[in-house]
Amino acid sequence: MRSLDLNLASRPFRNNVPIWVGHAVLLALVVLVAVWNARTYFGAVRDLAAVRADIGSVTQQLTALDARDTAAQQGAKAFDLKTLQIQADKANDIILRRGLSWTRLFNQLEKVVPYEVRTTAVRPAYGSRDVTSSRGGTFEGSVPIVVEGTAQSLEAFLEFERALIVDPHFSGVEPLRTETLPGNPDVHFELNFLYDPEGRLGGEHPDIPHVLDAARKAAEEGGEAPPDALQGLR
Repeated sequence: MRSLDLNLASRPFRNNVPIWVGHAVLLALVVLVAVWNARTYFGAVRDLAAVRADIGSVTQQLTALDARDTAAQQGAKAFDLKTLQIQADKANDIILRRGLSWTRLFNQLEKVVPYEVRTTAVRPAYGSRDVTSSRGGTFEGSVPIVVEGTAQSLEAFLEFERALIVDPHFSGVEPLRTETLPGNPDVHFELNFLYDPEGRLGGEHPDIPHVLDAARKAAEEGGEAPPDALQGLR
């Protein structure tokens, strides 16, 4: 006996499960994409707001700096640079005057001034605290000194110059003025030099013989006096 395949349904049977599953998957994808877009959008909005806040802060700071710069320039215009420089030079002069030991200076001069030379004036020529010597060395605390005096003879004055040159406490010896009167062997002079209380100028001085020894040697050789010995007197 065969079974009968009878379909008593009014409509044909269809399996819709795969379709609904596909719809559900698509719907889930759409929801996920929408959530990602929403998070990205709100994150971008927050970042943009932060950037705008930073730009506003930087702009405010630049504005404040411009205002300070303008105020500083206006304040600087109220001062005269030449007057400030003069005041600074005077202040430096006062500092140097207080720092200079006259006792040490006179003790050093006493060692180099010959017996035939008499000094009538010793005055510092203050300018700056750092003084450059004649050979390029810079020594803090060195002071230009101007000395006026009278030597009993030209040889005595030249010996005074030689003693200053070979002493490590002095450098840059330069005669400013020499004067002799007719019939009088005295030499009235004015010269300047650098004085370093610490004696740091020793590397600049040649070994110069006594002026009389140099003249005697030149005479023995049949020549004239060394031209360097009379430099600054002609």
